[in-house]
Amino acid sequence: MKKSFLFLIIFLTTPQRVTLNVGFVQYPFSSRRRGLKPLITFLLLFSCLLSFTQTEFIQHEVTNSFTKGADVIAVDLDQDGDMDIIGVNSHTSAEIAWWKNNGINEFTKITIRDNLNKVRSVRAEDVNDDGHIDLVAAVYGENRIIYLENNGDETFSDYEVDANFVGAHTIDLKDVDDDGNLDILCSAFDYYYHNGEIAWWKNDGSSPVGWTKYLISDRFQQSPFIFGDDMDGDDDLDVIACGELNDEILWWENNGNEIFTEHMVDSLISGIHTVIARDVDLDGDMDILAAACMGSQVAWYENDGLQQFTKHPLGYSAGALWLDATDLDNDGDRDLFGASMGANQLAWWENPGNQQFVKHNFNSTFTQAFCVVPVMMDNDNDTDLVAIGWQSNKISWFENKLEDPNLLNQPESVIYDSANNRYLVSSFGSGCIVQIDSLGYQSYFTYGLVHVAGLHITGNTLFAASYQGPDAGIVGYDLTTADMVFKVKPAGLSMPNDITSDTSGFLYVTEYFGDKIYKIRISDSLSSVFVGTGLNMPNGIIYDLPNNRLLVMNEAWANAPIVAVDIEDSTLTTIVETNVSSTDGLTTDNNGNTYFSSWATNKIYRYDESFTNPPEVVSSGHSGPADIFFNKLNNILAVPNFNSNSVDFIPITFTGQNENPERKPDNIHSFPNPFNDRLNISFYLTGNTFIKIVIYDIHGNRIAELINKELKKGEYSITWDGRDKNNSNAPSGIYFVIFDFKNHFKTYKIIKH
Repeated sequence: MKKSFLFLIIFLTTPQRVTLNVGFVQYPFSSRRRGLKPLITFLLLFSCLLSFTQTEFIQHEVTNSFTKGADVIAVDLDQDGDMDIIGVNSHTSAEIAWWKNNGINEFTKITIRDNLNKVRSVRAEDVNDDGHIDLVAAVYGENRIIYLENNGDETFSDYEVDANFVGAHTIDLKDVDDDGNLDILCSAFDYYYHNGEIAWWKNDGSSPVGWTKYLISDRFQQSPFIFGDDMDGDDDLDVIACGELNDEILWWENNGNEIFTEHMVDSLISGIHTVIARDVDLDGDMDILAAACMGSQVAWYENDGLQQFTKHPLGYSAGALWLDATDLDNDGDRDLFGASMGANQLAWWENPGNQQFVKHNFNSTFTQAFCVVPVMMDNDNDTDLVAIGWQSNKISWFENKLEDPNLLNQPESVIYDSANNRYLVSSFGSGCIVQIDSLGYQSYFTYGLVHVAGLHITGNTLFAASYQGPDAGIVGYDLTTADMVFKVKPAGLSMPNDITSDTSGFLYVTEYFGDKIYKIRISDSLSSVFVGTGLNMPNGIIYDLPNNRLLVMNEAWANAPIVAVDIEDSTLTTIVETNVSSTDGLTTDNNGNTYFSSWATNKIYRYDESFTNPPEVVSSGHSGPADIFFNKLNNILAVPNFNSNSVDFIPITFTGQNENPERKPDNIHSFPNPFNDRLNISFYLTGNTFIKIVIYDIHGNRIAELINKELKKGEYSITWDGRDKNNSNAPSGIYFVIFDFKNHFKTYKIIKH
């Protein structure tokens, strides 16, 4: 599936306050970029046309302590406009639990019922038609089906549906008899040679609801799954079910009066566990999806419209327990997704449009998954997933990132990996590290951390500061393989913030809330407190090699000093008081200048090497700038914007000239963009100034000069006819409009069709 991204690029030259009001061109994913540099460095922040087929999923852990989770559903239980999660577990002191969503996908557990013996299944619908979402559960260890009526105040009243349904296993809620009331379907799974039944319980529509059982079949000893749908298109509810010991899938045809006739679908699918009806090929009839645990296979059965089913195996899937279908990549066809006990990952099968499914494993670990269900958790027009794990004790939701190609979520730190020509960005909000390649394409380097902050590269290892979760502390990843190769959590470390290293093999880590700096020997992970007093919320930290010292930004003090720490004896010396509030990251360039960010002023400041002159504003208009990084290979200052989920890449030059804010062009517009034959460029000059406007191609070749003279204050409009300096028609492609006003530059990208 092809996604197109078109971005506006803005480069400026050196110093002083920069504030642009650009009405140049807008695209669905446009980003504001600020910069300082004339021409020739064309950093394509994001690619113009990218093709990719793999949907990314980010795992968000809801809980890791729900023992032997057996079933999960996602439903707006309290009807407050967000999706909650209901889970049940299958041990001798089991629960029916509700994870209440606060509206931003943070969950609070509410135990609805506990001390039950092995709850195997739960479903949610408004059973009694009172406007509240009720629950029905199969309590396997007690041979019971229970109905929990929602009282509307987050409490539930219990009603027994059946107290002697041996091996009650999987529930489905459907209107079997078409009387407007939701009935209950349930399958029975028995280890003790009882003839397992599949049955339905009629809802009599009264209050409280009365239930009457009707047997559909008792051919299975162990029937792990039942599902109701109209299989033959005659507008009544048929039933599909499976027998794990029988290795069978059958469907029962409803004659319209709830008299069921059985039809064999497959009698040779070993250890079948789950059957679900979906119109996989979108031809108007219901197909069947199957997952076979003992046989480790998944398959879909194509309905020819006459209820003759053709099996399409999908390959080996260790301990397969679940297979379902929905459109995950928003291309108009049905993809598949599934869970397997024997795998460490969930999987999805991409449908290219002809049901020749291509399997993709999720990147994150999720062991012994029992089931996975579709849900729109974050209201971004794509389908997310919720899964429950048996042995891992986890419930997680998996965020589908297809509709949001920006993988950044509260970017905190950025660093350049020169060996692989990419930037690495810590995504604090999602616990992942995102890599941005030379074309601006984002992908995941790793994820599964919790609140990852500072990043630092030493040798071939990327070190990251993370707090909370199983990998809290300092972790290291091989830059080539992304494998975790280092992990340590020094005693007392609670909120590691930023990281640097010296030339002797030691890491230095700022402890934000503890007002400390930790020292860690990389070779053996030995750690100690290097600075224990004298700091106040230390944030950014860098190693100053020429002076063999650390420089540390102190955020909480009113004067926000930059403090030097002697590497030999850890003594502290105040270098300069910035008197800027809410300071964050520190970095240095090739000339010894030191840059720092402030998320209160949304500016980047620069001190010269002496620290004696007041800091100059290098760039402004950011959005919560955090741990900045200066790429010394190409003089690019990278600024992660924590509040806008973006990274600004600012080319820096050292001309020694200050911008005159009264002489810069303003309100620059170019239209149409993309254009065919003529490009109109309008701008306003705030004062008399010399200005030159030149067109360059993507390779830096000079194509055309549009103006080169002094202009008076006022509004101007000029036109480029799409021809080069030789009066030949310039070919279609990407070009750059360079505004040069007294050696200060603004660069805009345009597209010629």
